[in-house]
Amino acid sequence: MPKPIPKLIRGDGRLLPEEHDRKRLTMKYLASNALIKPENNQYRTNIISRARSSTQYVVPITGPIGEIYEYHQLTNILSCATEEDEVYIQLSSPGGSLETCDYLCRRMDECEARITVEIGFTCASVASAIALQADDWVIYDSSTMMIQSCSYSPGYGKESDVRGRVEFMEQVNFDWVERSYQGFLIEDEFIDVQDNGKDLYFFSDDLRERMPLYKEYRKECKARKIEETMQYWKNQYAAQHTSVGIR
Repeated sequence: MPKPIPKLIRGDGRLLPEEHDRKRLTMKYLASNALIKPENNQYRTNIISRARSSTQYVVPITGPIGEIYEYHQLTNILSCATEEDEVYIQLSSPGGSLETCDYLCRRMDECEARITVEIGFTCASVASAIALQADDWVIYDSSTMMIQSCSYSPGYGKESDVRGRVEFMEQVNFDWVERSYQGFLIEDEFIDVQDNGKDLYFFSDDLRERMPLYKEYRKECKARKIEETMQYWKNQYAAQHTSVGIR
């Protein structure tokens, strides 16, 4: 007899929105771990039992990256998941919408849960940027990644309008490549992608070699950002007290 389809729930027991739509994602519920107070102990203890539960959300992203509204369930999960949870994304895509990629990457950056991306046979163009936004990666022997600059059509109209559009997209593309692949690509590879329009291909061995270095780079950037933020507020505090003393 087939097993019943589980409801989409968080670790704290609340239902996720859109629970009736299960076509784009599945979920696994992980067992709780509880600290058990030992019995028949002749000594008094201060051990406290505490049940902790976590939820693993398994989300497949396959095919071309479409419009933002197609990923409303994924964005709901990213906003609802807690630091006790895990979001496991099965990614296999040839690329797609740059706008949707940028939107999903921001939601992933805001997510409190740990995000793991399983890199599939095809992880190309904007899909590679989504993959690199994760905290951890699962790499198979068949996993590949392709990095390229964005493609677009300048459209029709007056020559000045077309030229303006080209200049705008050139800056958008340059900034997006720099932002998405900093720490993963080396300087010469940035030049190949941004200036020469070259597509870069990475196989499983390449990914296994680069991902630990990229993870360490992101860790250092996060620590530096926290330090800069703390220094900023220290300077603000000192400036306020200095101005008060002058008065």
